[in-house]
Amino acid sequence: MTSVVVCFYDRIDLLKCCLDALSLNAGHFDEVVVADDGSAKPVVEELERLISTYGFPIVHAWHEREGARRSATRNNGIRHARGEYLVFVDADFAALPGTIEAHVRVARPGQFAAGRVKYTTREQSERILKEGVSAGLLEAIYRELPDKPILREHREFIRYGILHRLGLAQARRQTFGGHFSVCKKDIEFVNGYDENYVGWGGEDQDMAHRLVLAGFAGRSVIRGARMLHLWHRREMGEKHWKEGTNVDYYLREEVPARCENGLVKNSGKAGS
Repeated sequence: MTSVVVCFYDRIDLLKCCLDALSLNAGHFDEVVVADDGSAKPVVEELERLISTYGFPIVHAWHEREGARRSATRNNGIRHARGEYLVFVDADFAALPGTIEAHVRVARPGQFAAGRVKYTTREQSERILKEGVSAGLLEAIYRELPDKPILREHREFIRYGILHRLGLAQARRQTFGGHFSVCKKDIEFVNGYDENYVGWGGEDQDMAHRLVLAGFAGRSVIRGARMLHLWHRREMGEKHWKEGTNVDYYLREEVPARCENGLVKNSGKAGS
């Protein structure tokens, strides 16, 4: 069983595009878990109405708003997911047909799969929101955007894997940078996301780092799992994460594979 965990807050219009795009991938997942970082009551009510319009199970996993808490939000999504295999996306992502299948095809215990996104322009995103999601429109916009950055990241991911196996690259060099998938038991082994990451940034890089420290191998689905990132205005106060408050914590010297403040609190350093 496969669960798609969607990290969400507030923007119903973007979430609808995300869910409509997932409809194009129906048959390759069993449920969607909308992990909600504390959207207000009117948004929740609209979300509940939206959920009823889809032909696949959708679970709404909500927690109280205490500022942006992406790590805690995703952990809440993990707790609510029934699938043995989890695919993580954000609510401002639109998956092209075949994307979830590409993730599921490489699903293996002890292995995670990482993808990337192409960033749409404001005009392209507004076109998707106005015209509605269709396979033809997503394919057309994906073709309009350059392949070179995606192919470069695919080659770098594979290169890193080879160097790491040879002992020539540090575990910290592993990154996600978009969507990824992993067996639920494997993400539970590292105790999920580290909730010491608050606000925005660093939590995905930390997860990749700790999965590698735990001995799990990365697999690139960058070419086959195609995803668009919908344009939107950045939240007030948001910065590039390397300019924010999480970077010092991320760069600390001692990083256990199993975090203490994760799915299970104060879990100790077993598995580190």
